Amino acid sequence: MRIAEMLVWHEMAGRSRMYRGAVVVIGVSLVLACGYQFRLQEVRAAYRQGVASEVEQRKLLQAREQQVLALDDAEVALASEAKRLRDARWRLSGGEGMSDLLDQLAVSGRTYGLVFERLDVEEEVEGPGYRQVSLQMQVSGRYAALRPWLDEWLGQLRLLRVTRLQLEPATERPGLLQLHVWVQAFHAGEALPMPASLADEPARPIGRTPALDPFAAWSSRRHTEGLAGVPLEQLEMVGSLSRAGQSQALVRWAGRVYRVAKGERLGREEGEVIKVDQDQVEIRERLFNGGEWQERSSYLTLSRPAGARSEREKTADRRRGDAADATGNDGAPVQR
Repeated sequence: MRIAEMLVWHEMAGRSRMYRGAVVVIGVSLVLACGYQFRLQEVRAAYRQGVASEVEQRKLLQAREQQVLALDDAEVALASEAKRLRDARWRLSGGEGMSDLLDQLAVSGRTYGLVFERLDVEEEVEGPGYRQVSLQMQVSGRYAALRPWLDEWLGQLRLLRVTRLQLEPATERPGLLQLHVWVQAFHAGEALPMPASLADEPARPIGRTPALDPFAAWSSRRHTEGLAGVPLEQLEMVGSLSRAGQSQALVRWAGRVYRVAKGERLGREEGEVIKVDQDQVEIRERLFNGGEWQERSSYLTLSRPAGARSEREKTADRRRGDAADATGNDGAPVQR
């Protein structure tokens, strides 16, 4: 019964246009819905792929930006190192040539009273970005002049590398030394601009004469105190004192009065006071002359006003007067 009713209903529906249209619409809708679903999946997949690609591109862009920053820093560092290299190459010669260096040697030698007995300049040797010249010098002078000259000459802006240094006494010239120097001078091989870093270069102090001469053979090697080291010509004896059986001389120098006793040092030539009298001081000095030590005696005599005479002089005059009275004016003995 139900099947018959359904068939009847289906036959009636098939005859209706609306029914057929509805069936067509529903079928088309189903087809579109299925196609949309498939197409939507593809679009979603493409979208997700695009998003992933965008994230990857952003990461790559950030990495490239970091590389660019690092490259900028590297370029700045490279420029700074290139500048330092140029400055260092300029300092190889201090902006001067070999002729300037030789002129400087001549001027400094005259300033310190030195004699350049030998100066050999070898041929230039090419290096990677520089030139090298070897010098051999033989300089004569006193230690007090050689020492500050060497300090000043090697302390200049120019790069000078000492390979050998030899110091020995000058033959047949007592008190002088011979300095043999083997040094290497450098040059950049081209003219370079003066570096701005020279403005920050600290000023070097003026060289001072050394207080001690290790090559001297007399008292200048020792630390001098009081009147030791003062020339005897500048000292003046102005009086004497006697205390507890010991005599002391009063010696004036540079506006001050000093007490000098036996055994004290006096003068430059290792002078030692060996005797103090009322009117004079005897000093024994040691000199290094002719390759050997020699001793001599020097005296400081009491200075007194004009016309004043010491007791010793008065005693000597009395003795001469007595002798004259005993012999007479003609030299014959006087009978008493």
